[in-house]
Amino acid sequence: MNLKSFSPLVTNSILFSILLIFLRIDLVFSDSLPTGGDMGAHIVPTKFFVTELFSNFKISGWSNDWFAGYPAYYFYFPLPPTIVAVLSPIFSFGIAFKIMVVASLVLLVFSIQKLVSNENINSLHFGFTAGLLFLLTESFTIFGGNLASSLAGQYSFTYSLAFGNLSIYFLTKSNLKNSVFYSSICISFCILSHIIPFIIFIPIYAFYFINHKSEILKKISSFLIFLFLTIRFSISLFTNLEFTTNMTYSPYSNISDLIKPDVLPLFLLSIIFLFSLDRKKIFSKLFSLEVYLILSSFLLFFYAPEGALWNGRVVPFFILGTILFVFNLLSQNINLLSHKFQGYTFLSLTYLTAGFFLLFNYYSRWNDKYEITVLFVSVLLVILYFSNMNKLNQLFPFLFVTLTISTVSFLPHWLNWNFTGYEGKDEWSEISSLYDELNNITSGRIMWEPNPDLNKYGTPMVLMTIPMFTDHESVEGLYFDSSITTPFHFVTISGLAERPSNPVGGLNYMNGNFDKGVRHMKQLGVDYFITYTDSISEKATNSNEMEFLFESAPFKVFKLNSIKVELVTSELINFSQPSFYERISSSVFQNPLEESFFTLSMKEFQKENNIRVIDKPSLDEIRNKLSTDDAQLNITDFEIQNNQIRFRTNQPGKIHLIKVSYFPNWTIEDGDGPYRITPSFMAVVPNSSDVKMTFEKTTLEQLLSIFSYLCLAMSILLIIYRMKKYA
Repeated sequence: MNLKSFSPLVTNSILFSILLIFLRIDLVFSDSLPTGGDMGAHIVPTKFFVTELFSNFKISGWSNDWFAGYPAYYFYFPLPPTIVAVLSPIFSFGIAFKIMVVASLVLLVFSIQKLVSNENINSLHFGFTAGLLFLLTESFTIFGGNLASSLAGQYSFTYSLAFGNLSIYFLTKSNLKNSVFYSSICISFCILSHIIPFIIFIPIYAFYFINHKSEILKKISSFLIFLFLTIRFSISLFTNLEFTTNMTYSPYSNISDLIKPDVLPLFLLSIIFLFSLDRKKIFSKLFSLEVYLILSSFLLFFYAPEGALWNGRVVPFFILGTILFVFNLLSQNINLLSHKFQGYTFLSLTYLTAGFFLLFNYYSRWNDKYEITVLFVSVLLVILYFSNMNKLNQLFPFLFVTLTISTVSFLPHWLNWNFTGYEGKDEWSEISSLYDELNNITSGRIMWEPNPDLNKYGTPMVLMTIPMFTDHESVEGLYFDSSITTPFHFVTISGLAERPSNPVGGLNYMNGNFDKGVRHMKQLGVDYFITYTDSISEKATNSNEMEFLFESAPFKVFKLNSIKVELVTSELINFSQPSFYERISSSVFQNPLEESFFTLSMKEFQKENNIRVIDKPSLDEIRNKLSTDDAQLNITDFEIQNNQIRFRTNQPGKIHLIKVSYFPNWTIEDGDGPYRITPSFMAVVPNSSDVKMTFEKTTLEQLLSIFSYLCLAMSILLIIYRMKKYA
């Protein structure tokens, strides 16, 4: 092979090396725990996955770290933490985590490049530019896919989007012999990374998969591989949706919320290009991925029913579709444009103009955080200029890259902020001192006062890391949707904080009602309360329900006399379970049942009238097991682990309320239950003094596991059969 044959590979290597420099690869390999937005809290469940799940050959289980317990990775996505787990034996956890995040960004740019390029140098530049343009979009910071969203914690979405892109690439543009298998693996990784890109991609993926020119045996084998990789996770997620929290985000309604300012010129340019082509080319574009993304995201944004799919989530797909459309048209028609402008002088003037624009843009906001950005663009300018003199077909990608980079404002700062980690923050010593003090007291469940000012430690969610650095639980956590205790926590903390976040929509928050918040804390089994502001500290000091323990400035820690197990002495209301379809429909769409378990429980929780709702088909058989005197209860040897609860009781045969979040995987060894009971906990009737509960696979999960391995075996057999047939 001659040197020329390596030029696309060499070119790509240079481009992505420069991208890694921009993404602060130097900080990635610094031994620190990343922070910033949600990312600073994502490290907690990821660490749990690495140490408790992956090491025991599991991808999901029960964690007590947040929300009085929640099902870990039943509703959130296991592929990103799996990558961290694979890297952890080689690198420290912090470095492995940052590598995983940066890998998602590089993979996304690569996937977009593959959808644009035709494996030649010209199209590689166009593809890289398209990927970079999408990555550096700053008009949204949480919808998913771009660098800003990834740094805010949406790296799972980025992975999913990248794998969705690659799944289409392997079906439509790849010349690899077994591309249908690669596409199946990619679409599997898409759903194992995030559900929303999978929902968007699966219709067009199915269309291309059915029409792919491949043998039927290959298609069946690849489909079986898809089932093997995904069916256990996806079906389990779907059937347990009723045990999630619908955040009820308010949908957007304006066209400006969909067509962002930074993509508007591209959107207009795509219209111009479209009508400049001949009819044959226009028709050929009607069923392309990019047009599908534009149209589907537009329809979903304005006409999809309100529900778990917040319409803001489709904005990245509209932007991606527009970028793909423009750059594919440019790549295909660049020769028609370039022959109109030829000559060294014009090319040089254009480069100088772009460079001047770049330097002028950065002059007003120059500081050390932008040095790496300017270095990136400068090196790219030099490479492109000297390698592409008199090659105007390279001019357009360069201009797009220059203009994109020059308009970047906060991303370099965010990269520096996130990847220097918690340890790089000036005030981190205050958190580490607090954690040292917490490790000197008995383990318990902690509720803490939220405040936006906590961002100085790396993220406002910094205290969500309590379970990672101490032997305590934090009631508040990140995966809001994954726990049915989430709404009850946020109603409670709304009365205990000077500036509560109140993130769950549709709840009656009790802002400022401190005494009621304290009563709710005790109902939730909270052992300790951490204050941050002076006003809340004063209220806690004056409360008869709390005892001041210590101060670790600016925090103060108080103890509550709460218990984890109590007898049910209240009046019980039986909850009549709706059909499975109604429950799932209520979970997916914003059309809650008139009387769901959650609405009834929240009503009784806030009334504080000693009435509890219980999810039990018939109350008659347990009414005689209610206790009239809770003072008779004596609980000893209480122990809670990630998959087991143990204690001794002197009241067997009575209904016990265990202040751990309900989930159907919990079973009791000798007794009845557990039943879901107000607010979101478990009720059991033990038959003996020794009570043991375990978190186990359900029958459905066991069947799904067996079925998945059968799919793998069938796929292997088909592959072997085909190899023998065509040997």
